[in-house]
Amino acid sequence: MVRRFFRPLVLALTAICGAAAVPVSDLGTALAAQSLSAPATPAPGGITIAAVINEDIITLFDVQSRANLVITTSGLENTPDMQRRLVPQVVDILIEERLKLQEAARLKIKITETEIRQSVESIEQRNNMPAGGFRAMLDGRGIDMSALNTQVEADLSWAKVVRQSLQSEVSVNPDEVNIVLARARANQGKAEYLLAEISLPVSSPAQEPVMRDMANRLVTQARGGTPFPSLAQQFSQSPTAVLGGDLGWVVRGEMEAEIDDILARLEPGQISDPLRTSVGYHIVMLRERRTAGAADPRMAVVTLNQIYLPTQGGRALAPERLAQLSETISGFTTCEEMDKLGSELETPGSGPIPPVYVGSLPPVVANVVLALSPGRTSPAIEVGGARLFLQVCMRRDDSGVPSGEQIMSDLENEKLQNVARQRLRDLRRQALIDIRI
Repeated sequence: MVRRFFRPLVLALTAICGAAAVPVSDLGTALAAQSLSAPATPAPGGITIAAVINEDIITLFDVQSRANLVITTSGLENTPDMQRRLVPQVVDILIEERLKLQEAARLKIKITETEIRQSVESIEQRNNMPAGGFRAMLDGRGIDMSALNTQVEADLSWAKVVRQSLQSEVSVNPDEVNIVLARARANQGKAEYLLAEISLPVSSPAQEPVMRDMANRLVTQARGGTPFPSLAQQFSQSPTAVLGGDLGWVVRGEMEAEIDDILARLEPGQISDPLRTSVGYHIVMLRERRTAGAADPRMAVVTLNQIYLPTQGGRALAPERLAQLSETISGFTTCEEMDKLGSELETPGSGPIPPVYVGSLPPVVANVVLALSPGRTSPAIEVGGARLFLQVCMRRDDSGVPSGEQIMSDLENEKLQNVARQRLRDLRRQALIDIRI
């Protein structure tokens, strides 16, 4: 089963535009021929349709742009062979995104440009990039920004669909919480493993060779130096993908047998071969090993408030203003003071951060938070294009055994993600999908 510690939330068979079907080999050649150093362009003579999903289309340009985005953000080797092999996965991702957006439209759920911009800014901050840095990177490599915006819009839309339409279908009773709590207590003193995963489900026999080949190539990439979290974010189809594949701490018996069997044989930092489970292919990386029930500072839950002072770009503060604000913030002793100033400044990224595990924060931030007592303001943290100040408003330290409230939240999230996956499978079965490549 999928382990606990998920963060809450954290693609008419009618011809359109007269476009003809495109053979897979031709699309692979087209993708391979397009260098990331030059802008992608639609096929000469009009739009080339890659797939039709109900009344929406995915163009060859869409597939090409997303493949280039995946390669750029994942650190994958940009070769013609890699681009060709990404095609099935990219098309599948784009189909699911269209289905998510269609369901959101049916429920009259809309995502504003402001929400998309703020989400992109959040991505930049987590990756220590200056404001506008993501767009500059994509522009420099000839990748259309719409490829990222569409992905963000689909993710935000689906999160709202899940909360508004599916939340009522999920409930957790006290007996379920007690079972998990009893198991946690029984596991104290046992070996426990901090894992990250990449999950590639196989839903039909036709997908078997595709997913097996993808799993083998992802293992090669990860062992060759490509960051495992980047690969998980781009390719894993588990809810943990948004956390870079982070599964948290597990003990043997909590995962499928094929995964359990290799845990004791892995050393910290090692990546498994592809593992065929009842769901599909899994790749796991052992991050650390410890004794269960020992308190872990990184599993502390904190509520933070932050102020983000831009030092580069169009919103960069003048040196005098930056120094003045830095001195003022350093003297704050309450989150109310931080919140008030953050609201007045209206700088992107300033304001309260909902409860989060310390270990899920970027390392440079997590290290500061670990040493920060509630009510104290952090030293200035220099991140890409900005100066960041943090304050811990609430801290719930890890006792080694999860609280009933934590277990309840984790079970609700796990059930909600299961319901969401089922809804997406239903949408796909009910849709009219014509894949033309």
